[in-house]
Amino acid sequence: MPGLALALALALAAPPEAAEPAPAPTPARPLVVGVTNTPPFVVGEAGERWTGTAMDLWRNLADELHLNYTLEPRDIDGLLRGLEDGSLDAAVAAITVTAEREQRVDFTHPFFTTGLAVAVAHRPPETWFDIFLAVFSVAFFRMILTFAAMQLVIGALMWLLERGHNPNFPQRPGPGLLAGLWWAVVTMATVGYGDKVPVTVPGRMLAMLWMLASLIILTTATASITTSLTINKLEAQVRGPEDLGKLRVGTITHSTSDAYLRDMKLDYRGFTDPAVGLAAIEAGQLDAFVFDRPLLTDAIADGHADTLELLPRTFHRQDYAFALPTGSPLRESVNRLLARDLAAVQDM
Repeated sequence: MPGLALALALALAAPPEAAEPAPAPTPARPLVVGVTNTPPFVVGEAGERWTGTAMDLWRNLADELHLNYTLEPRDIDGLLRGLEDGSLDAAVAAITVTAEREQRVDFTHPFFTTGLAVAVAHRPPETWFDIFLAVFSVAFFRMILTFAAMQLVIGALMWLLERGHNPNFPQRPGPGLLAGLWWAVVTMATVGYGDKVPVTVPGRMLAMLWMLASLIILTTATASITTSLTINKLEAQVRGPEDLGKLRVGTITHSTSDAYLRDMKLDYRGFTDPAVGLAAIEAGQLDAFVFDRPLLTDAIADGHADTLELLPRTFHRQDYAFALPTGSPLRESVNRLLARDLAAVQDM
């Protein structure tokens, strides 16, 4: 993933020797920096050492700016509220820059650009056995039995109308019914052997009605078999966000994907953890899960690689940045270092 490689390079790149340290404020107390577990950018829990590409990048910037800070875990919404009420001095996570959030807090230059993605259940390649099961289903045999019953009834009626007038339809019930059934089958199949032809007016009227009805019945049967072969495959083909309306969808609450689905007026379930949403797909409770691509990629790799997959399309651009309180004096210093490191990485 080029964007993630760039973020990692920014986090690990040593500052250029000729670059002068950026001026930075020197607060009297350690900064309180909010973090949340958003692998692979920020990874950890309370009481542990926090790691990840965004965390490493923040540490490098803080070292250059000689900043003392403590880390405080919160969820994404808690980070934004903490920056608003002054309980946090910065927030480090996979925080997407949006117009709504810009009204609440300030953002630094983006350090990573990605987009939303859709996770779905992995479907193995279709085999001949799958096609066999799709065709020879209960519905298929029910349809065959229905056709057989209709042909038997029409054949019996033809025998009743033609017996005594047509030597092709013997008067004895056994041979007569078999002759009528044979005629009904070959007429429906449009084979037209011509070995048995009605000669009476009522028999010919019945033959014309049966021919017209057979056209409709065969067309319906063909469409039904074709549908049984393709309907499941068509329903499983999810190409991108335009197909989400016909699926049971989940996402993370208070996220940009939450806002996206809400703006699209789609029904969806909210979760607090991507792993729980992905498990819901495996359990058959969801058809798709929408969230940031790198976060979904990491979550699928962590225990779901054999059962789930990401669709190749990425949509609805996401820019990750560090969040700061409105008017924070840190913003200019951090932006200067980010711009310098970005230029250094692009020159590599």
